[in-house]
Amino acid sequence: MPEPRPSPPGGRAPLVGPAPIGLHLSGPSPVRPGAADEPAGSGLPQEAEARPGRHSARESIPARLADLSGGLSDVTGGMGARLRAAARAAKTRLSRTLAPIAGPMRPPPDAPATRVAAARARRRRRRVVLAAVAVTGLVAALAYAARSSTPPPLTRETAPVAAPGNQAPGNQAPDNQAPGNQPPSDQAPSGQAPSGQAPGDQAPATGDPVAPGGPLLDVDLAPLPGSLSLTDLGTRDWRHWGGTGADSFHRKAGGTGEIQDPGGERLEHNAGACDLQWTDGTPTARQEGTRAGVFQRGAGKSFTLGVAGSGDVRTVRLFVGTFSAGARLDLSLSSGGDPAVREVALAAGDRFYQYVIRFRAAPGERLLIRWHALTVTGGQNDGVALQAITVS
Repeated sequence: MPEPRPSPPGGRAPLVGPAPIGLHLSGPSPVRPGAADEPAGSGLPQEAEARPGRHSARESIPARLADLSGGLSDVTGGMGARLRAAARAAKTRLSRTLAPIAGPMRPPPDAPATRVAAARARRRRRRVVLAAVAVTGLVAALAYAARSSTPPPLTRETAPVAAPGNQAPGNQAPDNQAPGNQPPSDQAPSGQAPSGQAPGDQAPATGDPVAPGGPLLDVDLAPLPGSLSLTDLGTRDWRHWGGTGADSFHRKAGGTGEIQDPGGERLEHNAGACDLQWTDGTPTARQEGTRAGVFQRGAGKSFTLGVAGSGDVRTVRLFVGTFSAGARLDLSLSSGGDPAVREVALAAGDRFYQYVIRFRAAPGERLLIRWHALTVTGGQNDGVALQAITVS
């Protein structure tokens, strides 16, 4: 603001600018002669002193507006500076707050590269390359494992390859084989199916170059028909349990005696799912169809059987069942080797199965069979059942 100007002598402010229209300014009154000599308070009226008019401002209106605009500029300039300082402080506090969460801020793309940025870029590229190599190696390993871990399917015509052993050539039994293990005279020649037997049920021929003589063990689950003949399936030997009591059994008349049964406490049932027939049995010579068998109640109970080895490939058919139980079939050779295991899940009701077992064991060794109950649903007669076994 401009400094105030001193008032002229006499205390009167001169008028600035033209006099406004319609206003009459009072001028100084003429001094009467002798008025100075009149004493004060003589009672005579004196003329009033002249006073300035209403518009007595020192400057014009544009000058005053310029002064006001300058003051406003100073105020707004100060407020802008304070706002910019507050914004910078807020930005600094926000960056410090978000730094632990968002991590270091990346420089703009057009910023000059530094040693730290170049090192970080190299580390990122190295991680990407290592991750790509690891993923490629893992995919290749999985593909190789999936292709190499799947063995070729077994068929009845080709048995798995086994280590060579001391097997006699051809279909002849070794010299130290007992005469009782030789096939009966009414057996069909090797390589031909017995009468009434399907070609698919035939055991592989002894001396097959694909499976040279050595320990062999394989098992499959076959469907159970409505009826079958133990005579046709058990060309060497067969055995059936039950029919005339819990301790009763029937076997093949003139059989080889290869089937071994240690016996034990058993109960008889007549709930089989297949009619079993034979025409060469003892003590009952002929049976047109029976569904009888034996069973044991409770979890942990089992049946244990054995089949003698002869050095040749044998086919064993085992007919077993479960009464509202879960069970497991354990197969092994007395000479050692990997066992074969099959399990049946726990379920209510009566279920029966036919397991086809192919094995080869040296004379004096045996196939060991154990069919035992794992769990039961809790009924009084829940457990595992045994009906018959054949050897060919």
